Order: sequence, then structure tokens, then C-alpha cells
Amino acid sequence: MKHINTDIIIVGGGLAGMSLALQILNRTPSVSITIIEKNTFPVHDTIAKVGESTVEIGAHYFTEVLGLDAHFKAKHLRKYGLRLFFGNIDGDFSEYDELGVSELFGIPAYQIERGTLENYLHELLVGKGVSIVDGATLGDISLGDKQHKVDCKQGNETYSFTARWLVDAAGRQALLRNKLQLQTPTGHQGNAVFFRIDKRVILDDWSDNAAWQKRVCAPGKRWLSTNHLMGPGYWIWIIPLASGATSFGIVMDDQALADSGIQSFADTMAWLEKEHPLCASAIEGAELLDFKLMQGYSYGCKQMFSDEGWAMTGEAGAFADPFYSPGSDFIALNNTFVTHLIERDLKGQDIRFESVLFHKFYDAFFTNTLSLYKDQYGGFGDRKMMSVKLVWDYTYYWGVFALLFFTDAIGDIETMRKITPDLMKTQQLNQKMQMLLSERARKRLVLPAKGVFMDQFLVPCLGELNDILKEPNVDIAKTLAKNIAIMEKVVPYFEDMLSDDASTDISEEERIILGDYRLSVLA
Repeated sequence: MKHINTDIIIVGGGLAGMSLALQILNRTPSVSITIIEKNTFPVHDTIAKVGESTVEIGAHYFTEVLGLDAHFKAKHLRKYGLRLFFGNIDGDFSEYDELGVSELFGIPAYQIERGTLENYLHELLVGKGVSIVDGATLGDISLGDKQHKVDCKQGNETYSFTARWLVDAAGRQALLRNKLQLQTPTGHQGNAVFFRIDKRVILDDWSDNAAWQKRVCAPGKRWLSTNHLMGPGYWIWIIPLASGATSFGIVMDDQALADSGIQSFADTMAWLEKEHPLCASAIEGAELLDFKLMQGYSYGCKQMFSDEGWAMTGEAGAFADPFYSPGSDFIALNNTFVTHLIERDLKGQDIRFESVLFHKFYDAFFTNTLSLYKDQYGGFGDRKMMSVKLVWDYTYYWGVFALLFFTDAIGDIETMRKITPDLMKTQQLNQKMQMLLSERARKRLVLPAKGVFMDQFLVPCLGELNDILKEPNVDIAKTLAKNIAIMEKVVPYFEDMLSDDASTDISEEERIILGDYRLSVLA
């Protein structure tokens, strides 16, 4: 057995682990890192991993924080927003209700070809001197106080690595979470079927209605969105990949899964033919690349970081839900916390306080993110509820979470302590809105489709909140206070829109903040 000492061991050489290694090296180039990975590089471009879609935080992390902008522009698809369709009708697809944007807000997001990105990161890290032990079988893991040991086997060679820091980035293997018995239930019951086919699915081809095509300012670009087909208790994702493959997922609460009877790909196709025949038709004849059914995917974690020199990132720690594609966001958040802790520890600083505080910050973000999903799946087929929900959730996401990440405030202890009272206000506002949405979701309503287009690009406050993220020098406290003022104003408007006797009158103040969005919500 070969005994090797290194500064940091990262178990898991997927997206979370390799992006963490790159972030650490960008800030501390002299550090030695060993990554242990079960797969062998290069992996297949369309490797069977979920998490192909990014939103603003994850995209900003990969392109700006890690410096991968040129790679993303060259090798991955620019995402054309999040788009939801409501209905189950025999007519033309243009008759479905549509919730999305007519044109893009300014912060770019991408559809990631996971294998392509991971191969690029592997090549980049090896060039920077990172030792990547791929095709490895993991052995014993021993934790100490900043003296950890990991054994593994690669081919005929066996290794014993020791390091000051150990990071679990091995996903749902949950190496440290299980070893330390840190898993906690979330109370959110979610299940998913996901698969990929070797065919590009162009959703724009599902209707030749000229008016429907012109709703999007770049006609023919709908297929580049993360498209969702919505129903009571479920949603379907359709994500295009640069290789020409298409990723599909059907995500359901327990009731919807039981009603569907889905256990296999054949069951999945039979259900799609009944509920969304256009989608089923688009899949027919394509080669199935992979298929997986995952039940009860949501879980939490009692502790993500330790001053004793261990941490978790990615799905190794916790996972809420795939709606809104938050996986890359939490990779960005976790990796940033871990990078700050390692950097300070290697400088000889006492990180006991920071490790506890960073977990509290993380836990608050996770809890608020979980609230977007818990007890709400019943309303996912409800056009009225979801049109309110998405604008509120974007307001909270861009106005609070993204603002903190884009300004790197989350790693600044003094700034975070200073704005904590205002962050508490945002949490209270979010809790109130999510409660209102959950109450409506219990009804599992499905409104008759009218071919309505709810264009979020025309909501003034969303444009304003997104534009702020582009500004290089932002006063975080003043900006957060301004965003809270917007949130406080929109809550009563949304509460009225969700009511059974909602008004169609729009005040001057509401029009300044939300434009005429109310009219499309109540159509």
C-alpha cells in the first residue's frame, strides 16, 4: 500500500468535487489536492447524471467565479429561461396556457452537458497539478481532528491518503452523512423518473400557429428553455443538451406517483401517451440512453462543515427538490463556504465560529428553498397559483439569495451579521407567501386551458432585480432594504390574486411594480 500525504482529499470527482478543487486553487494555488473518483475519465458526454440545467447563481459560479465563461459559451447551450405549460387538450399545442418570458433577462444561464463539463474540469485540474485517482474503489475512511485518512484501490494499486481536510462530494453515497449519522428528514415527499434519449426534441415544432411562434422575440427558441409540462402533483422537464440528446424527467408527489402506476420506461410511455401525447410522440422511435426511478429524493443534514477539517458539498449533504434547478446553486454555496473555511484554516486562523455560522447560513437558505416545494405539488397544475408563485419565487431568489452570492456577501461574516435582521424579514415574508401557496395547492386545481401567455419579462420589478445583479459595486445593505420594500408591496397583491374573488383593478403603485401581470394571471 502506498501512503501519501496531501492537504485536501475530495472524495467524488463529479461536478461538485472538481469545481470545489478549482475554486480552492483559484484562491490558494499552492495547496495540494487529491480527488478520488469511482468513474474513469474521460466519461461519456451524456453521462447519466441529473443537474443539466442551471439558473443564475450556479451559472454565475461556473462562468465568473471559476472562470469557465469561454468553455460554457463554446460547449453548452444558452438557456432560454424557465417555461411552464398547462393543459391536457386534444387541440393544437398553442392552446395550452404558457408561463415564461418573451425575451431573456440579462444574467445568462445554461443547459449543461455534464460529461463534457466534467471532462474539461478533469483536464484543467490535472494541468494544475491536482492528483485525480479515477476508476477507484473506496475503502476505509477514518476521521480525526484535522488528520483524516482515506484508503482506496485503483487497479492493482492500493493507496492510503492522509490530509488535513476531507470533503465528501460523492453525492448520494452520503459517505460522511451516513458515517456520522447526520441525515434529517425534510417532510417533503418527492419522487422522480428521469431518462435521456438520443434525439433532439424541438418543442417549437409542436405547433405551427404563427401568433404562438411570435410570442417569443427569438422565434424557434422555445426548445432552449427548461420546458415543463405541468399537472396536479407533478411536472415534466424537457432539457436539450449540446450533444443532440434530450433529458426528460417526471417529478411527482406520492399521490401522483401512485395514480400514475409508473415503475418502468414502458409504464412511463403509457402514462405520457395518456396525459401528454405530443410529448410521447416526440420520444417515440428514439434510442433510450438511460432510465432511473428515484423515490423519496429529499433529505437534510444536521451539520455540513466542521472545524475539525471535514465538510460536505453537493448532494452528499442535503437535497431539497429539482424544480427551479437549484442543484448547481447549492454546489456554488457549499463550495464557497468550504473554500473560505479551508483558506482561513490553512492560514492558521481559528475557524470554530465560522464553521458553525456558515452552517447556520446554509441551513437558512436550504430551509427557505425547501419551503418553495413542501406541500405545494398539488398546485403545480394550477395556472393561477403557479403564475403567482414563479414571480414571487424569482423576487425572493434574485432579491435576496442571488444578491448575497453575486456580491460575495455570504463569505463576509461582518456583512452577514449586519444584515441578519433584514434577512429575517425576508424569511418571514417568504414564509407567509409559501403558506398562502400551500393552502391553495391542497385543492389540486386544474383550470381550463385558454391559450393564455403569462409573460414574466413584462413584470417591471423582475427586470429591476435582475439588472441589479449586473452592477459591479453594490451597497448590499441599501440594496437589500430596497428589495425588501418591493417584497412587502407585492405580498398583498399576490394574496389578492390567489383569492376566489380577486380584483381585476390595478392601482398605479401595482402597475409600477408588476405591470399588467394581474390581468394574465386572472384571465
